[in-house]
Amino acid sequence: MKPTSAILAVSAFAITAFAIVESGRLHPAAYAMDSAMGVGGFTMITSSTGQGPDESPYETLYILDNRGEMLFVYGVENATTRKLVLRGGASLPTLFRVARGG
Repeated sequence: MKPTSAILAVSAFAITAFAIVESGRLHPAAYAMDSAMGVGGFTMITSSTGQGPDESPYETLYILDNRGEMLFVYGVENATTRKLVLRGGASLPTLFRVARGG
């Protein structure tokens, strides 16, 4: 994967994560399907990938390190082990600079 493609993919994840956080402010109720939690300078957001069985769909975990200004994306490797695997990560200042065209 080219570095520009990787940056674009991580930017898409960051925008999705921020959209989920902002949409949570519109509705005061919390649902178990998507959740956000902030602890000690970290914000963790889960989101369904749309894959897997209906009763237990696979999820992606986005972790925002507010102090280190980093975004980490984790996913489930396969259904049998349910092992959490780091899918990618990026510097938030770099993502925003690239998104602005710089």
